[in-house]
Amino acid sequence: MPKITVEKFLRLNEERNNFLKVKCLTDSIGLTNEIIGSEVNRPGMALFGYFKDFVFERIQIFGKGEGNYVLTLAEEKKIDIFVELFKYKMPLCIFTYDLIPPESFLEIAKKNNVCVIVSELKTADMVRNIENLTEEEFAESFTVHGGFVEVFGVGILILGKSGVGKSEATLELISKGHRLISDDTVEFKKLNDGRIIGKKNEFIRHNMEVRGIGVVDISRLSGMSAIRDKKRLDLVIELESWNDDEQYDRMGLEEKTYNILDTEIPYLKIPVRAGRNICILIETAAKNLRLKEMGYNSAKELNKNLIAQIGKKKSDNLI
Repeated sequence: MPKITVEKFLRLNEERNNFLKVKCLTDSIGLTNEIIGSEVNRPGMALFGYFKDFVFERIQIFGKGEGNYVLTLAEEKKIDIFVELFKYKMPLCIFTYDLIPPESFLEIAKKNNVCVIVSELKTADMVRNIENLTEEEFAESFTVHGGFVEVFGVGILILGKSGVGKSEATLELISKGHRLISDDTVEFKKLNDGRIIGKKNEFIRHNMEVRGIGVVDISRLSGMSAIRDKKRLDLVIELESWNDDEQYDRMGLEEKTYNILDTEIPYLKIPVRAGRNICILIETAAKNLRLKEMGYNSAKELNKNLIAQIGKKKSDNLI
């Protein structure tokens, strides 16, 4: 099961320009605690001393009701409930509506190594934003050996055996203004809405290995406009050496798919040999996919016109 630390959770938030509108109240306490999912829990019953079915492993959200009740308990010197609460190893406590918990709550949190943060957001907005922020981190993932590029806004995974020309095709696409997401190793994750998102490998980043040249850093070689960190997967293209005995698709009426994370992605197999410009073929495939998404299928239109023409000739012959 995927996990992230509280420290990474806060770093993701900072990368999104403080998306959660939070500030930490416990300094560096509890940053190594692990978060196991984007689901949250509101500890209303736990504050009354009822801990059965208390889902302490989740992020704990103290909304307006819970937050004000914590303040009331502190005023009445009933802080023993805080001691009981923090016996459970909660990863993180978040107070919404800018409610600052009492010092007694913070002291007990620090003693039990639990991070406490406060946000100006409403509770519903906080819950929604946490899911938005962490969805990719906890999504089901799958790693593929291949190159991932964006061509005319279409996310294309390029597959093929070693030496077939994947890197060369990718370099030519980049030189024509398209963008690299990842080369050699691509990590894909399936989001809740069914989209498959591919992202760069954190170790390889935007480096490419080119036989005869070595490793090149595309971000420095071609600039930041030639790269991006992640993209939705729209099309899978497999390059293979031309085989005279193979019957390659000439019409495109049969729409093939490639399964990644139980999701069917449009798939094309393109034969490679001297004289075929792979870059132009990939660009054409991207444009053709965009046309299909807009409701126009060139192959089906041609087939329909041919059938209509044949039918017309048969009618003329009968007359």
